[in-house]
Amino acid sequence: MARSGHSTHLTSGRHRAHQPQTQKLTENEILELKNYLPEWTSAKRMEKWAVFTAIARAARLFAPKVNQGQWKKRKQMYKTWLFNNKKKKERKDVIKYGRRWTPKMVIYQQKWGEVLKRIEDESGAKPGGCGMFKHYQAAVKRVMAELSDNELEKAKETAEEWSNNFPPPEVQAQVAHKKGPTYMEHFSKEMWRQCGMRMFVMSAWKNEQGEVLFRMHNDNKALGDGDSFMKTKDWEDIEPVWQEYTQEQFSAGAWDGG
Repeated sequence: MARSGHSTHLTSGRHRAHQPQTQKLTENEILELKNYLPEWTSAKRMEKWAVFTAIARAARLFAPKVNQGQWKKRKQMYKTWLFNNKKKKERKDVIKYGRRWTPKMVIYQQKWGEVLKRIEDESGAKPGGCGMFKHYQAAVKRVMAELSDNELEKAKETAEEWSNNFPPPEVQAQVAHKKGPTYMEHFSKEMWRQCGMRMFVMSAWKNEQGEVLFRMHNDNKALGDGDSFMKTKDWEDIEPVWQEYTQEQFSAGAWDGG
């Protein structure tokens, strides 16, 4: 990305867009633009304006207060940043364990029922169906567009709280249900790929009803020429010990969600 006040000459003779000298984007504005960069990159030409409008509205939550003229310049800076940082499609299997919550993610988490119902009403796609995902981004954007500035500001504050500390237990329970197995599988594969390490993981968490659930993670058969630990070894003696331990920990209130 070109530095403020300078343009970069490319070998093809084309000039890369540059940002105005009078303003700089804040760190949080850039972080928000990065969060939306995949959507900007994948959007079709006819969708670009609507996508950009949603991005600018989200990034404005982190911008300093400016007048209307300055806001027009700042929106141009957003567009310049997006064009200068446009990426090719990245690997889909990359997982970021240190999740940074955004206002958009908070709104979806808090209004996921409304989002799913809107998708079903408008497209006929059923929750969990293969056609649901392709309507997700557009539905969330429409829900966000209908929120007031106060609601968006509240979502920004909530995103900061969840990122710096941790989300409430009911949200953690939803993430554990949706993402837990994927995280475990990815972690096991990466430990094998990077360290040559085999793993067998026993996990436990509370669901939204407050029940303690258990799961075993054993991906060894899929790694190299390995055999399944659970199918070849007597491991069941340790399962009740683990269940007893986790019941004690969760019931005793030792778990605070962090």
